[in-house]
Amino acid sequence: MPVPSIEVFPVGNGDMTLITTANGKTILIDCYRKSGSDYEYLEERLKDRLNTDDKGRPYVDVFVLTHPDKDHITGFSTMFYRGNPDNWSDNSTKIRINEIWSSPRVFRRATAAGCDGNNTLCDDAVKFNTEVKRRVKLYRDGGSIGDEGNRVIILSSDEDGKTDDIKQIVAELYTSFGHMSGIDDQSLNAYLLAPADKQEVAEDEEELTKNNSSTIIRFDLDHAFYDETLNCDVTHKKSFLIGGDAEVKCWEVLYDKLEATGQLNELAYDVLLAPHHCSWRSLSNDSESKCDDPQLNASAHAALSFANENALILCSSNEFGNSTPPSQLARDEYEKILTGNNGGQFLAVAEQGEDSDGNPNSLFITFENNKPTKTTKAEARNFSKVVNPAAVKKGGKTTYA
Repeated sequence: MPVPSIEVFPVGNGDMTLITTANGKTILIDCYRKSGSDYEYLEERLKDRLNTDDKGRPYVDVFVLTHPDKDHITGFSTMFYRGNPDNWSDNSTKIRINEIWSSPRVFRRATAAGCDGNNTLCDDAVKFNTEVKRRVKLYRDGGSIGDEGNRVIILSSDEDGKTDDIKQIVAELYTSFGHMSGIDDQSLNAYLLAPADKQEVAEDEEELTKNNSSTIIRFDLDHAFYDETLNCDVTHKKSFLIGGDAEVKCWEVLYDKLEATGQLNELAYDVLLAPHHCSWRSLSNDSESKCDDPQLNASAHAALSFANENALILCSSNEFGNSTPPSQLARDEYEKILTGNNGGQFLAVAEQGEDSDGNPNSLFITFENNKPTKTTKAEARNFSKVVNPAAVKKGGKTTYA
């Protein structure tokens, strides 16, 4: 019986994470494929996980960009097809993106003056933004969500009414938006937690700008398993929380907002990808290197503490050592969050060893026996490389991937 999976690719201090749903749909969060033959294995490994069309061409159902830093978008133009899908060559090896999820608010903050020097977009970020604008224009011109290869969802409304005429493809903050997606997968839901609205206080908005403002999404993945007590198949939900490089102000604002509205339950997770490659600055306003006794930011720490039983916290980063990120101090705090959590564990992709070809292993998580479980070898799923993966029964309805 198919189960959802999460694969964190070994990209060092960068992010590239693939969700595969129980119905075989694929969601890629960020990409980091450096140039050169030494990194070809990453591209080949990704393609090996994806489904293909009837001509053998690979595609990903959704590509999510958390923010446009180099370590989250490098390799976009190398690996992915851009432009009119009708012009996608029959023998192309580039990956078609059926649907893009992106936030103009994140781009605006990333390019704002004073944004820690991040006010120049890299070439891949520019090309990604151009592709998003192409898809938005198609919606404006045609008024429909579009076909595969043309679809887009805007994550949070833009300022000054810039997205008021395309509300049908805008996911609003603090709402579920899986139903908006053309992915059409009942086993998947997505809840948008950030980027935060423009702050009324100028100093707070400046802090968000400087704090690597990123998209924060909670993915809810349904999966079925056999319950020996009930003697039948049951369906449960597991949540995966991702936040790109969101730093302390982002998590502080999020926690304070949800606390004020009584929605802190929206932060609960079974799997968390530690933000900003396990950086201390996601948990604290104090510099780890410049402060003798750096203190936690209470709200930011609380926002990242809603770990369910058996929760896993994953780390996509270089090896732990003398340079940060990753921060051993931050890791210690995450491990404290998981203390006494009946199986909770912190797992770093850099500590997963090598495959038979000498390439770093991915960190591969499945949900066997109704809990997140590390799998020692990330094998290609049985329904990869087919046009219509096996149907999955859900609520009496047969849903095809």
